Amino acid sequence: MHPDKFDFVLMDIIHYHKKNSKGTHIRLSDLESTFWTRIQHDVSNHQSSLNLGERITQLYLEGFILFRNGYALTRKGKESLSSFVREAERL
Repeated sequence: MHPDKFDFVLMDIIHYHKKNSKGTHIRLSDLESTFWTRIQHDVSNHQSSLNLGERITQLYLEGFILFRNGYALTRKGKESLSSFVREAERL
């Protein structure tokens, strides 16, 4: 699996939450509401390709996120998000 733009949005939300909430992990309900708020104006948004539960599950199974009383990024997730941000900045 290679994460797409929306997967990186999820990882960014998880990273931002942990950074700004003294290290606590984000709850699923907060992750979902923040995700939909962030992408609501995205013109490339296709509901059929945004099965949020499947995306979260896939990120978990591929080792990008973990769950311990909330979601957090793994080292692999942090590195992948960092690479994505660097690539986006070059464009």
